[in-house]
Amino acid sequence: MLIGIIAGVLLLFVLFTLFRFAMGLRWAKTERLREHRNAEARGRRVVAEIPAADGALTFLLEDADAFHWGSDSVRKAEIVGARLLLNGGIVGEFASQGHTLPPPTRPRDFEGRERWDVAIYLREGRIATLPCGTLREGVSREIAGRAYKAIREATHRSEPA
Repeated sequence: MLIGIIAGVLLLFVLFTLFRFAMGLRWAKTERLREHRNAEARGRRVVAEIPAADGALTFLLEDADAFHWGSDSVRKAEIVGARLLLNGGIVGEFASQGHTLPPPTRPRDFEGRERWDVAIYLREGRIATLPCGTLREGVSREIAGRAYKAIREATHRSEPA
């Protein structure tokens, strides 16, 4: 009898813990969707959700004039090219008509995990780096690919024909 009561209490504890975990995930999803709607209401498109090192999410947002992420932003008119980087090595690159990108820097030493970034080259030689994360299973690769594609398409749309 005592073993049955202990097993029942343990089962209730496990079920309650799973319920709290599920509700936490649901709440996080609801908050992300609310933030998506708020960004779209301000006339911005959510290009990607970028994971921060502390576990928070930052949105890469695009509006008519610029790209925004966290406290950083880059005006589309200033972009002359970009590089998609894996651990500092170039996976893809583009430059707008009449511009060349500077020679690549030596990739950093391998940290034991994939680190994806997009280096955005701006007029006057400035570079903005968009860190896209180190998540496994291709998640960070997909985030970086979306960001790179959106920047490339926006740059090509703004070029004179």
